[in-house]
Amino acid sequence: MKLKLLTFFILSSLIIVPSVSSQTATPLSRKQIVTEKVASRQAEIRSKISAVRRERIRNYFGKMVVRIEATIERLQILIDRIETRIAKIKEGDEEINTTEVEITVTDAKETLEKAKTELDNLKTNLEDMLASDNPRDNFQDVRNSLKTVIGYIREAHKSLAIAIGNIKGLRVGDFK
Repeated sequence: MKLKLLTFFILSSLIIVPSVSSQTATPLSRKQIVTEKVASRQAEIRSKISAVRRERIRNYFGKMVVRIEATIERLQILIDRIETRIAKIKEGDEEINTTEVEITVTDAKETLEKAKTELDNLKTNLEDMLASDNPRDNFQDVRNSLKTVIGYIREAHKSLAIAIGNIKGLRVGDFK
């Protein structure tokens, strides 16, 4: 009797336990493995894409900085030439009033300095802007900052164009 009871328990434990564990553990683990692989691939692809986007933003910014700095330099040369022209006009004829032109050139200088400082601030803050996870928003921030710098440059250019027009209006005599 004891022998029959012992064999009954052994056989029942062998038959019941494996069938239950094999039915519940295998399908869930395969499904979890597949979802984890897919999630890791998606995260890897997203990180590669965001790295490429960050690099493109850096390249765009670098090219725009070169262009803007060249424009600022050209405008600075123009300011210097206008100032020398004003000095020559003052030397040649003391009756001509150049205060309006001088004020316009001073405004252009101040606006150009604003553009330079804004560009320098943007250069220092670029890496902080790119550190976040969303490159698309970062690109919009970089573009908006560059647009403000370009706006300052346009304003300075307009002031210089007005100054040049006023200088031409001052010289009404014989041209030497």
